[in-house]
Amino acid sequence: MNKEYLAGEYAEKEYHRVNGDDAPCFTDEPCFNFDDIRYAFEAGYDSVFERLHLLFRESQEGLVAPADFLGEGETYHVFKSASVEEPRYTFAFEYEAPIKWYDTLEEAMDAANKDYKKRIKQALGL
Repeated sequence: MNKEYLAGEYAEKEYHRVNGDDAPCFTDEPCFNFDDIRYAFEAGYDSVFERLHLLFRESQEGLVAPADFLGEGETYHVFKSASVEEPRYTFAFEYEAPIKWYDTLEEAMDAANKDYKKRIKQALGL
């Protein structure tokens, strides 16, 4: 199912909820605009992903965050470089090799969150 189909289904159900099941439903009628409900539905749908964030906690391995939505027991790890003179940070999902180094811990955590959202969208086919 795609977002447009779900939005249309939602729009029709909402129309019938408000106007009763016997009310005729005309999509081009000016007093009722299906696009308004579709846009609202899509905005709500998209805002769910904007609010997704990994919850990092300290452990023996460093900072870790569970990503159970992607699989049971899967985690993100944030690592600090071994360099004392120029500390840098990176992240890795499960046992993947880190791809990029970041100057600050916050940048590495933000990059991990972006990766997490991307993987969720891929898993859902969005």
